[in-house]
Amino acid sequence: MRGSFQAVLSLLFVSTSCLLADLNNELIPLTLKQMARSDRLPESAEEATLLTELALDLGLPNSEASEGWPGEALSRIALSRLASLSNSKTAKEIQSFLAEGFVSTSLEPDKPADPLWDDITRRSGEGGIQTPTNPEALLEKIKALGKIKFKVIRVENRTTHIHVEADRAGAEYSATWLTSWTNTKPAKLTNLRVKNFKTIISEGPWFHDATNTVIGRNPRFEPQVLHGIDYWARRITRIGDLSLTGHHGLAVGDANGDGLEDLYVCDGGSLPNQLYLQQADGTAKEVALDWGVAWLEDSRSALFVDLDNDGDQDLVVATIAMITFAENLNNQAFKLRGGFPGAPYPFSLSAADFDLDGDLDIYTCIYGAGDQPKKRGFEASSPTPFNDAENGGRNVLLSNLGGFQFTDVTEKVGLDQNNTRWSFSASWEDYDRDGDPDLYVANDFGRNCLYQNNNGQFSNIAKKAGVEDMAAGMSVSWGDSNRDGAPDLLIGNMFSSAGQRVSFQRDYKAGKKRMARGNTLLTASKDGFEDASIASGITNGGWAWSSGFADLNNDGWQDLVVANGYLSNSRDHDL
Repeated sequence: MRGSFQAVLSLLFVSTSCLLADLNNELIPLTLKQMARSDRLPESAEEATLLTELALDLGLPNSEASEGWPGEALSRIALSRLASLSNSKTAKEIQSFLAEGFVSTSLEPDKPADPLWDDITRRSGEGGIQTPTNPEALLEKIKALGKIKFKVIRVENRTTHIHVEADRAGAEYSATWLTSWTNTKPAKLTNLRVKNFKTIISEGPWFHDATNTVIGRNPRFEPQVLHGIDYWARRITRIGDLSLTGHHGLAVGDANGDGLEDLYVCDGGSLPNQLYLQQADGTAKEVALDWGVAWLEDSRSALFVDLDNDGDQDLVVATIAMITFAENLNNQAFKLRGGFPGAPYPFSLSAADFDLDGDLDIYTCIYGAGDQPKKRGFEASSPTPFNDAENGGRNVLLSNLGGFQFTDVTEKVGLDQNNTRWSFSASWEDYDRDGDPDLYVANDFGRNCLYQNNNGQFSNIAKKAGVEDMAAGMSVSWGDSNRDGAPDLLIGNMFSSAGQRVSFQRDYKAGKKRMARGNTLLTASKDGFEDASIASGITNGGWAWSSGFADLNNDGWQDLVVANGYLSNSRDHDL
């Protein structure tokens, strides 16, 4: 039996090797432009003033239009009235917002606190029974919550579903309120019901911002890192390839072999990338120029990985024009070994030994199909249809041939299936436990892909496994969320209160409604995966860009970390 098993493995290896035989290196020699001088820092200047403003007419309804969207009129009224109510200082002011016979549940019932870890506890549940509530009592309840923010997530007749967040010293409160209003001018509250709430109580902060302590002493930190995109957009020309939407990644790894984690940070076009080497005292020294990697190309993603199996961390960087490969020279510097030009406008990188030949291969997500001479971004190419788009860029799998030689095997191994879906991120995991890494790809504007690896050949089984997650996929992370021994999927998606509200006012299909639902947690099951997003309470992570598993308190359970935020107008409560 053992001999037969070894024979089968040999056949499988030979068959995969035959498929990838006669492959040639597709990297080209190149030189990347570096920062010319380490002392060349931007001079302080007053904020530039835009001299010309153009009127922008998108043909959209004005802010007061409501004939096609009756719920939006009530949404605006509810937000305005609730904001004013929460800022009231006297019972007399509160009275003006309440209809006769107003009833309310408790906003934050005094339920027993459940311990989470250390000195952190949680109270949660429903608001309870509605009872007549006078202005004095409501004022006391409102003030007890702290500083409050409201977002309308659904409108049904004269009832608004409100997502509520409140902060006060030592506590964070989140809840869903159902508020009903009279059809009068001004509208008044008839009842308020807390559908659910959660309060996290802590004796002190969970984290401390150590950015300035760790890297703030470096000469380029203040003049380069602390300025926002608006600052640089006024100082860098179009030819500099500065992306106004950001999307610049980073990599963590031990670049100099001293056992401490170091940091490589990608930056926008015309701004040098940074390499921070961790010091023994916990601070980090910026050395990108000395190490030969202070590149000025617009860089989107980076990886520290050992590409040549010599025991040190090499560097891969996804620049706007190509994927660049740099060899680690004895933990003292990097040497550029070439670039792959067939992957312009990349968004992320991931690595795995997909063919089990002993070296790491590189997968690149390409978001859009590319810019045009006079058009960039969505102006050049827009996702169509927005909830199921297939007109994005082509993702690429580069097979490692050894000796810093790589070749595109995307089509050869079956990864060209559903391969133009506006991909943001990808992650490898042997989810089916057959010994080879499988690949999940998170796509913006539609369906995601799960490519099952069968001895070096891939098939997209996302629909069969129940993991297409038709939404605005931004990131993906594998982890065992329920400690059952099987890998689960966390997908970072967009949560938008405005999107949820509007999609429920019309006869939207379920696929379109899901676009604004937020993050997704898919737990492994016998027949595939099950959607545990709502039950686990992880959907509202804001406008999420990256979501990952991490055991933050070392209790053996995977916690979730979400990086979020987006540019918005003055109505910040809508996003």
